[in-house]
Amino acid sequence: MTASEQLPPFSGDNPTCRKCSKVGAFTRYRAAGEYGSNEDPRFGPSPKGERLERACERCDFIWDEALNPPADQTTEK
Repeated sequence: MTASEQLPPFSGDNPTCRKCSKVGAFTRYRAAGEYGSNEDPRFGPSPKGERLERACERCDFIWDEALNPPADQTTEK
């Protein structure tokens, strides 16, 4: 199982916060090993893989999601 398979799936361009239900969140791309918003220099690089970091506009709750591959890179089964 890869790191992206362990993350919740991409929830769209206007995700709903799982904590306060506000629609809309800031999105940042995070490379594998890169710190997120809760960066703390006392610790080493994040063990998380490549991901999207979401942050709620209302309550500042932060969660990670899997990347959304471009449509031309997905395969239909």
